[in-house]
Amino acid sequence: MERSIDKLIFLDHQSVSPVFKEALELFYHYSLEPFSPLSIHQLGIQSKKTLESALESFSSFIGCSPDELVFTGGIWEAIILGIEGFWRKNSLRGKHILTSPIEQKPILLLLDKLKREGAQLTLLPVDKEGMVDPKAIEELSTPQTILCCLQWVNPEIGTIQKIKEAAEICEKKSIAFFCDGSYAGGWIPIDLKKIPISLLAINPNQFNGPKGIGVLYIRQGIEIEPIIPGLNKELGLWGGTENMASIVAAAKAAEITTKIFKEKIEKIGYFQKLIWERISASIPMVSLNGPQLGPNRSIQNLNISPEFIGGEAQVLSCDMKGVLLSSGPSCVQKNLRISHVFKAVGLEYQKAMSSVRISLGITTTKEEIERFLDIYIGVVTKLREMSIGWKKFLSKKNSE
Repeated sequence: MERSIDKLIFLDHQSVSPVFKEALELFYHYSLEPFSPLSIHQLGIQSKKTLESALESFSSFIGCSPDELVFTGGIWEAIILGIEGFWRKNSLRGKHILTSPIEQKPILLLLDKLKREGAQLTLLPVDKEGMVDPKAIEELSTPQTILCCLQWVNPEIGTIQKIKEAAEICEKKSIAFFCDGSYAGGWIPIDLKKIPISLLAINPNQFNGPKGIGVLYIRQGIEIEPIIPGLNKELGLWGGTENMASIVAAAKAAEITTKIFKEKIEKIGYFQKLIWERISASIPMVSLNGPQLGPNRSIQNLNISPEFIGGEAQVLSCDMKGVLLSSGPSCVQKNLRISHVFKAVGLEYQKAMSSVRISLGITTTKEEIERFLDIYIGVVTKLREMSIGWKKFLSKKNSE
């Protein structure tokens, strides 16, 4: 029997976010009607004007020119176009690429593929909170370095990198800077007029836009090779007719996000603090993975480890009670190995295996948070009652 979605407590927003009603209505309208900005008849002219308006709206959202945007069929397509497209166009003048070991797994797999084609890859060190020291870019770069790839926000442990400092160092050393902004757009103010990022990938669904669309910002003067060649408006870099419905819906989501941004940040920041304070006070032997709450951590993310119980057991137990969480990265098949992020930051195996991620969104309510906390604390208590490791720990503690 299916459970009504509106009765579920959804705390997995970094996997997927619900779409704004206004954006969905536009998506439906431009999907239903025959709009194509490539046509020269009156409906095509109308479509072109609508598209241009949407591009203006989205470009103001991140502080760039409409001509610097390329819309793709999804966030991974935007990332591949940015990284591999840059490599194919510029690899003759240098083979060296810098990145971090906690980038999203598909990015690391893509860079491994480029290594097989001759790229030389260096991993920037991270501390126990997943932070990259921007100075390491200067120290580890060589005359052959042409590209640095660094995520803005880590979706697993919430780390916010020092992107402005990193981008400025790259600019000084004439290194192109690619930023994976999948989990930054809509959550961190972005003004590309003030940050010298060369290439930035954005995922509209992370700020309640439609699924199945990605955005790549390409700073004027940066040259990349098409992956799927096209003749359309997308700078000839991405094949196919513009996806009018998704672009217009993404622009509407960006517009709404801009209007409610301050309110959203205050609300979600309050919820994050409320959850962690209650959990840390109610559950013994629980740790926060990644940075402490504050400027170095995404307010959307809490990754916690109540020791002696498995992460998947927590997720499944909560699911049975109508609470939806996640364990491990959201875009990688689940298995019994700890994630590459936890390995990179040196998290203990047992803590890594007991971790769960709570990710918040604009639709999250205080009532849901209160219900979640009661359910989750009860789940942890029950699972520990069945945990042999927990019983041994208590027995040893009592005998001391």
